[in-house]
Amino acid sequence: MVGKQPRLRAKRGRRLMLLLGLLALVTVASACADKDDGTAPTTADQLPKLHLTDDTAELLLTWMDDRGGTHTGVSIAEVPEGSKALVRVTTKEAGHGSLFYVADLTAKQADGGYQVTSMRRTEWEAVIEKRRNAWRSKHAPPPKPPATGAGSGQPAAPVSDLQVIIYGAPWCKPCHQAAAYLKRRGIAYVEYNVDKQPARNKEMLGKLKRAGKRHGSIPVIDVGGIILQGYSQAALARAIQKATRGATRL
Repeated sequence: MVGKQPRLRAKRGRRLMLLLGLLALVTVASACADKDDGTAPTTADQLPKLHLTDDTAELLLTWMDDRGGTHTGVSIAEVPEGSKALVRVTTKEAGHGSLFYVADLTAKQADGGYQVTSMRRTEWEAVIEKRRNAWRSKHAPPPKPPATGAGSGQPAAPVSDLQVIIYGAPWCKPCHQAAAYLKRRGIAYVEYNVDKQPARNKEMLGKLKRAGKRHGSIPVIDVGGIILQGYSQAALARAIQKATRGATRL
C-alpha cells in the first residue's frame, strides 16, 4: 500500500496538468474569437434592430464632411444637412465593434423613423479615405512651372518665338552688323528700309516716341517690344534675354 501512494499521486498530477492545458487552449481560442480588428466577416444579424427617431436617446452620432473629416454629436439635430446621408450610429447597447449602425437622416420613413442599416468598420474607413482623396485632388495647388531664366539651365522662352524688327537702310553699316548678329544667334528678324518705306518710318518714329527716345540715328531695333536705338551687341544681347523672360523694356 505504501508503494502505491506515490504512483497514485503522480497519476493524479498528470491528469491535473492535462486539464490545465485544455483549459488554457480554450481560453486562448475564446480570446481569438472575441478579438475585433474590423476585418472578420460579419452580418447584420449580429446587431439588434434599431428604430431610430428624433427622440431616440443615448446616441453617439458620427458624420463626415466633404473633406473626409469626422465629427460627433449626441442628437440628430446636430448633424448638418450636407452630411445626413451617411451617419454612424452608436447606441448604449450596440455598434461599438467591427459592425455598427449607419443611418440615412435625409428623409423619414412612414413610421416616423429613419432608415438604418449596418456597415463594417473597414467599409466606413474606405468611404472616409475616398472623400479625403477626392478633396485633395480637387483642391491641390497647381504644379509649379519649371524654373526659367538665369540660373535655371534653360531659356525662359524659345528665342524662335521672338519677333525682332530692324528699321534701317542699305547704306547703314550698324544695321548690317545687327542683322549679322541675329543671324548668328539663329533669331529670325525682318528689315525695313525707312528711306524707301514712309509707312515703316512713321511706325519707327511712333515706337521711339512711346519708348521716350528721340530719332537721331539708325538702326532702331524692336526686340519683342524693347526698343533699341543704334547697334550695340551687348545691348542687343540683353534685350533678347529680357524679351524671352517677358520683359517689355530695358
